[in-house]
Order: sequence, then structure tokens, then C-alpha cells
Amino acid sequence: MSVQAAPEVAMRYLSIPEEHWATVTSAVEESAQLKKYAARLTARLKALFDDDHSRQTLGVTFEILGDGTAWHIESPFGVARAHFRVFTRETGLYGKYVIQKLNNDPEDEPFWHQVWALRITLQGLVHPGDEGGELISLRASLSNRSDDAILHLGLSLLYSLGQE
Repeated sequence: MSVQAAPEVAMRYLSIPEEHWATVTSAVEESAQLKKYAARLTARLKALFDDDHSRQTLGVTFEILGDGTAWHIESPFGVARAHFRVFTRETGLYGKYVIQKLNNDPEDEPFWHQVWALRITLQGLVHPGDEGGELISLRASLSNRSDDAILHLGLSLLYSLGQE
């Protein structure tokens, strides 16, 4: 099966002001910390979807790939994947999961379509979606509140896969 590449998006490449350089001076250490948070989130989502009750009611197979931050998901809504990347902006480094669903175009050619995103901060907070939503702390101990937040995140992920 050959999967098409995403179309190129026109970008503007601007000069980077000197005050932004500080955001990358600890890139190795900070990106490693973000990857640890991503792996922790991945393990918690896998535990949620691997639970016997969840498997029966949600029908999700959640497979961890590679370095522990990439996912392969099979659900009643089809196949999906997630990749974690580290980025920078004026306020510093952050991690981002891009969740993509496998679809077919009108010619029945498969392609990956972005359906949702998660952002992880250096403080270990997960932002579900692009804005809003209940923040999830990856630093918090496993508590009922933390478990509820992971459940809500998992259900939001599944819902995003079912969107048209």
C-alpha cells in the first residue's frame, strides 16, 4: 500500500530575533524531558486502553512504537497513528503529538489526515487539543483525579478518530 505525502504548505521564513535564541540553549536537556513526559503519557494511555473493560467497551488496540512515544491505534473508527515532535516558540520548547487517521481519497488512494493534537509543556502539562480542555499533569501521582483526566483524554482521542 502506498500512502501519499501531505501537500506542501507555503511558509514564511523570517529572521529570528536574538531574544528567541535563549529558548534553544538547553535544547538537549529540555527535549529529553519532554520525551520522558511523552513516554509517560503513552504508557498511561496504553494502560487505559488495555484494561479489560475498556477493550470490551471502546474496542481500541493501542500499540507503542519505537522509542515509546509513537503510537499505532486501531479502533471502531479505523486505523490511526501518533508521532511526537519537539518544537520551539518565543516562550520555550514544547512537545506536540499529531494524531492522524488513515483515510482514502476519492480515487480510493490511502492518505493520513490529521484529526487531533496534544501539546506537552516543560512543566509536564498536557493540553488536549489546540485550546481549552482540562489540563493533565504528568508530574502528578496516580490518583483518582489523574486517572479521570487520562480517561477523559482517551475518550477525547477516540472521539476525534470518529469525526468525519
